[in-house]
Amino acid sequence: MNFAVWERVVLTLAIAVSAGIFGRDLAAKIRLVTAGRSDRPRTDRLGARVWRVVREVIFQSRVVGGRPVAGLLHAVVFLGFVAFGLETVDHFLEPYGLPFLEVIFRGAEPLFHAFLAVVAVAVAVAISGLAFRRFVLKKISPDPKSWSSLVVAILIVLLMVTFLNDVAASPLLPKANWWLHAAIILVFPHLILRSKHFHILMAPVDIFFRTHRLGDLLPLDLSDEALAVDGAELGLESMKTAPWKMRLDFLTCVECKRCTDSCPANLAGQELDPRGFVLAGRRTLTELAADAAVVGNVLTETALGQCTSCGACEAICPVGIEHLQILTGAKRAQALALGTGMVATDFLQKVERYGNPFAAGADTRAKLISDLGIPIYEEGSTEWLLWLGCVWGYNQDARRPATALVEVLQRAGVSFGVLEEEACCGHHSRRQGEEMQFQTLAQQNLETLAAVPSAKVVTPCPHCLHTLRREYPTIRKEFAPRVVHHSELLAGLVASGKIQLRSDGRGEVPTTYHDPCYLGRYEETYEPPRELVAAAGYRLQELPRRRARSYCCGGGSAGFAREQEVARRVDQERKEEIAASGAKLLVVSCPECKMMLDSAVERTLDVAELVAEAMAPPPAAG
Repeated sequence: MNFAVWERVVLTLAIAVSAGIFGRDLAAKIRLVTAGRSDRPRTDRLGARVWRVVREVIFQSRVVGGRPVAGLLHAVVFLGFVAFGLETVDHFLEPYGLPFLEVIFRGAEPLFHAFLAVVAVAVAVAISGLAFRRFVLKKISPDPKSWSSLVVAILIVLLMVTFLNDVAASPLLPKANWWLHAAIILVFPHLILRSKHFHILMAPVDIFFRTHRLGDLLPLDLSDEALAVDGAELGLESMKTAPWKMRLDFLTCVECKRCTDSCPANLAGQELDPRGFVLAGRRTLTELAADAAVVGNVLTETALGQCTSCGACEAICPVGIEHLQILTGAKRAQALALGTGMVATDFLQKVERYGNPFAAGADTRAKLISDLGIPIYEEGSTEWLLWLGCVWGYNQDARRPATALVEVLQRAGVSFGVLEEEACCGHHSRRQGEEMQFQTLAQQNLETLAAVPSAKVVTPCPHCLHTLRREYPTIRKEFAPRVVHHSELLAGLVASGKIQLRSDGRGEVPTTYHDPCYLGRYEETYEPPRELVAAAGYRLQELPRRRARSYCCGGGSAGFAREQEVARRVDQERKEEIAASGAKLLVVSCPECKMMLDSAVERTLDVAELVAEAMAPPPAAG
């Protein structure tokens, strides 16, 4: 195709103007991001970060995994963006007489165009399917409608149609077709900057800089020196305190609503809306003053109090948004700076006064240890340190699973013991924003644990597990304990033959299992409890929402120990799902889950109780 000199001049000016406007507007967005502070190192473990980008961007693992049908359609469209990169360069070099593709592919250029033709048809079908889902299938489409998505969909279809016309044997109006294709490409970047499609540019960046673990919290500096500084930050008080990664999150959101559709509070009809507060964060960042308050503009006090910290929103996000950093930051500001809107004040006061959320006296735990004959851990001679946690240590209703675990470990010949004194790990205090209380409890426990450096810790509580394993080392870097969940230890004992279980026809009992959020999503431990269920002879009927997609019991963020003033609680939603499964036995592996879901079906057993019941009886004396 021949191009006149004036056409080359017009094209050159169009490219320059488009690139200039795009560069100016992109720079403005980047300035919004870089105005934020750095909250942590985000270039460590470079190989892991690069591999995550390859896995989640190139192979679209989270996009497809969250919604397989829509995800596959999106993956096809993404393939089109990648595949047409070289063709787009060739398209704009053609008027200048530069044979870009011809030089690269030599004689294979027709084959490349044939491949692109197949991709173009697939992309046109895929983007049409996504548009149909969004604008016609209203029951499964996120609201409010993003009409810019319709414009983008039409432009993508036009790009594919104009390409197919260009490579056809007898193209229609070839010169006009070429200019239409070029014009769409020149307009497209500006639509990206002005819509949710900004994620096309930013998602790979956001995914690269995401924390390595779900809800990875770092301690606030609460030293006297830090607090004495003017303007000391006590959580996420205003938008000016938002770190750069959080600002990037606000701008990157693709508005897909997967986070909201996974939020147990929202699904129970409560106000909390993860997509809503991320988009509110975007509006606050771009439209309000730099010091606009977060609580009130981004999140209401009511919504903030409904979060269970289950992590479902962040775990399913396909573009690397860290919802939990926003939620925890706002709660820290609420607890440490604002002093209003707290929903767990009674919980925090009980922990402060009694050292546990049940307002039980210190003698309660001592009596449990005495009654069950639990030995005291001795450094150098005891192998396992049993970390009881608050529920098993102070809740009288939790005696049965504690008794069961002690019995199983004793019969298996395991060397174990408990600490004479064990403070609350502080997990729920931190999730309620009370960082000061968390750090005080953490320091107390770290001093105690420093006296037993060789201890291998086993705990029945996933919240304690996560806190000891992941968060205490951020308080004291030299603290590097081996911490396992009691289901892991029990499964290992069964596998090694130290525990013998009998099935006794239990396969006829309809049985299901509930994945705790902090054992599953946070620690990615799914198999040991299931192995124990199978070893005990039960046939597991999995719940619809399980493993990484498990639905929270409602006990997180102190929900297990406080009244919740909502029309419908999270645990009610989960109980109905469990009951609808037809199960007669519910197996759990978290003391708080057991408290919240105990009445869902006829029987609820902790995995320790399950193993104790299924153990072969000890040999008769003599």
